[in-house]
Amino acid sequence: MERRRRQRGLGQIFLRLLVWTCLAWLALLGVTLSLTLNQALSNLTEKMESDLTATAASLAGSRMVREALEQGRCPAALAEYLDALVDVTPDLDVLTVARADSVRIYHVVPERIGQLFVGGDQGRALAGEAYLSEGVGTMGRQRRAFCPVFDGNGQVAGFVMASATMDRIQIMRREIVAVYLRLAAVLALATLAAAGGLTLLLRRLLHGFSPEELVRTYLTQNEVLGDLDEGIIAADSQGVVQLVNRAAEAMLGQRAERLEGEQLDKLLRDEAGGSLLEKRRENARTSRPNILCTAVPQEEGGRRTGATLILKDRSEAMRRAEQLNGTRHVVSALRANTHEFMNKLQVISGLLQMDRTEEAKAYIGAISAVQSKLVAPVLQHIRNANTAALLLGKIDHMRELDIQPTLLANSSLPEHSAYLSTEELVTVVGNLLENAIEAVDAQNGDRPRSVVAQITEDGTGLLIIVSDTGTGIPPEDLERIYTPGFSTKAPEGRGVGMSLVGEIVARRGGSIEADSEAGAGTTFTLIFNRKRGGAEG
Repeated sequence: MERRRRQRGLGQIFLRLLVWTCLAWLALLGVTLSLTLNQALSNLTEKMESDLTATAASLAGSRMVREALEQGRCPAALAEYLDALVDVTPDLDVLTVARADSVRIYHVVPERIGQLFVGGDQGRALAGEAYLSEGVGTMGRQRRAFCPVFDGNGQVAGFVMASATMDRIQIMRREIVAVYLRLAAVLALATLAAAGGLTLLLRRLLHGFSPEELVRTYLTQNEVLGDLDEGIIAADSQGVVQLVNRAAEAMLGQRAERLEGEQLDKLLRDEAGGSLLEKRRENARTSRPNILCTAVPQEEGGRRTGATLILKDRSEAMRRAEQLNGTRHVVSALRANTHEFMNKLQVISGLLQMDRTEEAKAYIGAISAVQSKLVAPVLQHIRNANTAALLLGKIDHMRELDIQPTLLANSSLPEHSAYLSTEELVTVVGNLLENAIEAVDAQNGDRPRSVVAQITEDGTGLLIIVSDTGTGIPPEDLERIYTPGFSTKAPEGRGVGMSLVGEIVARRGGSIEADSEAGAGTTFTLIFNRKRGGAEG
């Protein structure tokens, strides 16, 4: 259905394109033909009038015509010559030679010889002027050329009138118009054919997409490419960079305007050998060790047209992978635990070397008390090994920062949670504790520095609470803390931790509530009531 609708829409668009193209060409053709037709008709009139004037002037200057007017009659030889002239001259319909008293001595119709000239427009010729006029004679309305004939004394002996009937002129005009109409029809058909061919060519070049769809697709793809975390570089068959998105700009440290037009090999060289344009390469080694590159060659009709490179920041990829599976939190916790343990051993070693045995015993006793107060509850109530290791590491880290850690006595977590996988537990608890520690460490003044946690699971659900006395979260940011990329921390914070927590809560059908007061602290409460399938560790 969608395909038919799209094709119908495309057909309408290209039909409109065809119609408007034809209308534009036909309008231009009509204007051009109108101008040339008017010019042709004007040229026809000018030529006809010029021929009539030349004929009348030539005869008026003829000795035979002058003598005939002086004699008052037209000799047979002159009459035959004038008859022949009328027959061979296409634009000449009427030829008249008249005396000064307007009596004809020659007319194309012999019966009218000896009669007075008809029309009344000969007065200027009898006054000695040559001119053109329109008049109605015995053969209808005519376009006439008059020319006076002078005798030997310079007096007007008569005149010569050469004319073409208006009927003949209209016939000649219609013939020219008919020629132009035929030409217009041929050109109109040619225009339709050219417009149709152009439309089909455009449709083929656009691969069946309408211009509106192409613009919309370009803008959408541009936005999508710009928002990708992966870098995208597109190069042509010669290896010249054509497109670079924002992520690739950041990885390469240059603006797209400088990168586009450069040779691909200057930006990224395949150290494994060969060109990145030759064949598909997964995670190719490049001259930039922090960048992973996937090269995807582009082909059309069996011909190589270029390649698209997908770039990934190796360090960022590893950081995100660690956050996704909770490894970073566990490793960080174990590192802190090891660091704290080594510090204690060094203190004990130093006291023993100084023969201060009693003080060493007292120090060991204090450590045991702390172990009993802080560590023992974790080992006793948190049976999930990774989560316990995480809590122990975070507790030691908090003690180093002079933050009072507390795991509430009613905490209880089995070896395998029925609601979250181990990786999900580590991700959720690790991110919440890490954010709490950073918030407390960032607060100034003499206010209490503490982080309280509770992890309780029973047959009805799993409850996770983390509360701190840190800087708090501004009210306007509370709804945004689960958005990927948003962070209230320094610029290096990428806003991934809480977004992962939000994703896990949504995926497991749980709920999360944040209660925060600026300058007083924050409490996160998470509840999971829907059991997961399987028994992941």
